[in-house]
Amino acid sequence: MNLTRTASSTALAVEGLTRTYGDGDATITALAGIDLAFARGSFTAVMGPSGSGKSTFLSCAAGLDRPTSGRVLIGGEDVTDWDEERRTRLRRERIGFVFQGFHLLPYLSAAQNVALPARLAGRKPDRARVRGLLERVGLGDRTHHLPGSMSGGQQQRVAIARALATEPEVVLADEPTGALDSATAREVLGLLRTSVTELGQTVVMVTHDPVAASYADEVVFLVDGRVAGRMSHPTADAVAGQMAHLDDLVVAR
Repeated sequence: MNLTRTASSTALAVEGLTRTYGDGDATITALAGIDLAFARGSFTAVMGPSGSGKSTFLSCAAGLDRPTSGRVLIGGEDVTDWDEERRTRLRRERIGFVFQGFHLLPYLSAAQNVALPARLAGRKPDRARVRGLLERVGLGDRTHHLPGSMSGGQQQRVAIARALATEPEVVLADEPTGALDSATAREVLGLLRTSVTELGQTVVMVTHDPVAASYADEVVFLVDGRVAGRMSHPTADAVAGQMAHLDDLVVAR
């Protein structure tokens, strides 16, 4: 795969990304030399069976886990060997992460949760921007509400606003609709789609749901820690059909 795109067109790239756990006969290979590049302003879904390496890939891309070998590049800059302090700043300033479990602080209001990345970076939050983000996700009237008083869908929308608060180059989403009902899931996916089309974000989303994947521009299929196939302009039916025949991708690899 050609990874010679310029930094201006590629938001995230991984080259030869490998992650193993354990030693000797007990070694487990979670990622086995993945090459992927994600263009700026694109929305990609990553799918595969349990144990295919999806979450490990996301953790390595976010700097939460170090690869055993290979490289991770953000905006063309190799961040693989950065120390923990620099990787923490990377996650705080250049990468937005949306978790399935929301990870909101229960004693902070919606506005305070969205402002948290700025505070952690030692900056005074821009109140107008915080309110604007909450209004964008349909929660302008919930700025002072605590997470416990909000529905799961509302909490996930706060989490998305928080992920966008620093205007990150890349938004990584790990099963962001896994805990939501279908109607709320559509709202959340629509917000992620909007962040791409209107804000120019780059979204990489791990999901098991073909409907969620249909919101993306492209689907990448992982099997046994390897890229087994790709699908452009996915539909829910096409993705579901491919997921039912992943063995065909393995044979064709």
